[in-house]
Amino acid sequence: MNPQDLKRWVENQRAGEARVREDARQNPPTPQQAFAAAMALLNLDEQLNGPPFERYDPVSEREDAAMWEAWAKLRSGWPKKA
Repeated sequence: MNPQDLKRWVENQRAGEARVREDARQNPPTPQQAFAAAMALLNLDEQLNGPPFERYDPVSEREDAAMWEAWAKLRSGWPKKA
């Protein structure tokens, strides 16, 4: 890959992002438009990845495991009931 081509591509991306930001600043969406856009993104995510509360999440699973390990350590020091 030619480094000049990559540099030009990066510059074009940055210029495009700046233009989008400026346009959004000058012509902000109405609350209804913003809400509709957010809902469209949520619907797209659900179509691509499934329902958000039913999908596998390794981070949550790891956090749950760490929580149960900490709870087990805490309980191990408690006196046993007779």
